[in-house]
Amino acid sequence: MLGSGWLTLRQVRAALQNGRLEEAQQLLGQPSARGHRKSWALLAELTRGYVERGGRHLKQGNLAGAWDDLVRAEHLAPTDSAARAFREELTRLGFLELRERLEAGEPQRALEALARLGERAAGHTEHRPLEDAVKDWLLTMELADRGEFGLAMQMFARVRRTITSGAGVERFQNSLEERQAKFNAGLPPLHEAVDQRRWRDVLPLAEAVLAVAPQHAEARTAKSRAWTSQSPETVAAGPRVEVSTETADDLPAPAPPKRFLLWIDGVGGYLVCLGPRVTFGQATAGGSVDVPLLADVSRNHATVGRDGEGYVVESVRPLQVNGQTVTKATLTTGDRVTLGAACQFQFLLPVPVSSSARLDLVSGHRLPVSVDGILLMAETLVLGRGPQAHVPLPDVAKDVLLYRNKDGLGVRYEGAFRVNGRPVADREGLPPAATVTGPDFSFAVEPAER
Repeated sequence: MLGSGWLTLRQVRAALQNGRLEEAQQLLGQPSARGHRKSWALLAELTRGYVERGGRHLKQGNLAGAWDDLVRAEHLAPTDSAARAFREELTRLGFLELRERLEAGEPQRALEALARLGERAAGHTEHRPLEDAVKDWLLTMELADRGEFGLAMQMFARVRRTITSGAGVERFQNSLEERQAKFNAGLPPLHEAVDQRRWRDVLPLAEAVLAVAPQHAEARTAKSRAWTSQSPETVAAGPRVEVSTETADDLPAPAPPKRFLLWIDGVGGYLVCLGPRVTFGQATAGGSVDVPLLADVSRNHATVGRDGEGYVVESVRPLQVNGQTVTKATLTTGDRVTLGAACQFQFLLPVPVSSSARLDLVSGHRLPVSVDGILLMAETLVLGRGPQAHVPLPDVAKDVLLYRNKDGLGVRYEGAFRVNGRPVADREGLPPAATVTGPDFSFAVEPAER
């Protein structure tokens, strides 16, 4: 055993001299080296090695690598003075980055900086106020998008108590005030036009309101109703347009949309993806991914594909499933997938008899259009009571079922309901844009633009 211990310690020295720190740590953990009188000096040298390598990562701008090496050093020697000093430096720089992101008007990137700090800096005096500022700013954006500008202004006043200056802060404040003024000016004429059923006027008035509050429920509903009134040829109740056989043969049938937006009154909005392979990436002008994210991810970061075995996520970029770094993994319900440093969604299969899935963004990141989740639709989506529904509708007595057909979507419901104001029963195909109302539910669908 004595000879084996000396051999192991020689291997440790060689690994340290060549910068193979993880190998040295693994060797020091072997029974032949543990407790050896000379292993303590090598352990101290390994701790210094991690701190020094972390310092090099920091100089190269690799904060994640610097934090990882610090954690390894602290695990080996929790009271090491060099590691303690390095932690203080990383924490200082982390909060500096966080504050700079907020002052620049970048709350999403500030959220990512906050996630990198994580529990490492929870006890720091700056942690709680800056964390609150990030969350309050993101909530301000959500409230403004829904047209709740009074609450949005109150929430942003809380942000400004912590972040008192910065070009981005002033820019956002001015934009918020301008949007509120336009919203307050545009909403009364819209209400008046809807009440008087002046649908030609409703459409531009609704568009003006949605330009400053894109998730305002009343304006979305008014737009859908006006669209139906102005475009009767696109709905099932509209007049049939006769086209000669020769002309019809020459015209290619338009392809049904592959993505829809589903807006459910009193519940929220969802992006519905019909394709078997869904791409995720950064939201950019002219981008072509199915799920564009306002997050620090690459333009085409990952895909989630559905096959006979289930759902598989894969990526050549940084990707974690339940905290484990992978390039490809089969997903099971409840799994948490992290793209980049901090953008995380939870994968759910809430309906046992359906292979459609729901993705919930749990990290606070958003899409350009503010939705509550992403639905990966196989054949059907269940809107209903209880946990076994893709979208919970707490007030409905009977489930509503969305199904796929050759033209896009259809709806099944046991009883009478209306599609674009037209009474139907039991089952009905939907045009690309439609409003569906029943005795205890109301929702709208529309194609999602790229």
